[in-house]
Amino acid sequence: MVCGGVGLVAGLVPFAVSCLRLAGFGLGLGPHEWAAHGVEAMGLSVAWAALSSACGAFLGGLLIAAGLGWRRARPWAPTATLIYALLGITVTGTDLAIFALAARPGRMRAAMLIADGLAFALALGTLIALLAWHCRRRP
Repeated sequence: MVCGGVGLVAGLVPFAVSCLRLAGFGLGLGPHEWAAHGVEAMGLSVAWAALSSACGAFLGGLLIAAGLGWRRARPWAPTATLIYALLGITVTGTDLAIFALAARPGRMRAAMLIADGLAFALALGTLIALLAWHCRRRP
C-alpha cells in the first residue's frame, strides 16, 4: 500500500502540472524550468507526460485498493491485484520502450528508466505472487 501511495502522489503531481501546461498556464515558469523536471527534458511532449502520469496515478490507486482488499479479506482483492499487475506490466513496459527508443539520452532518461524498471518489476512480481497464491489454493 505504501508503494501505491508513492505511485499515486508521483503520478498526480506531474499530471496536474502537465494539465496546467496543456491549458496554457505556466505558473510564471518558462518551458526550460518545467523541462528540467519532466519528460520534456527527454524530448517528449507534454500531452504524453500527462497520459503517462495519469496512468501512474491510476496504477498507484489500484495498488492501494488491492492492498486494502487483501488486508480486509475482501473477495475482490485477487481481481484488483490481477488488474493492477496486468495493467502495470503493460503501462510500465510501454514507458520503458518509449524511454529507451524515443527519449534523448541524459540523466532524466536514466532516472526514468530506473523508476519504470522498478515499477515493472513490482507489477511482474505481484503477478508471480498472485499466480503462486492461486496455485497453492487449488485442491
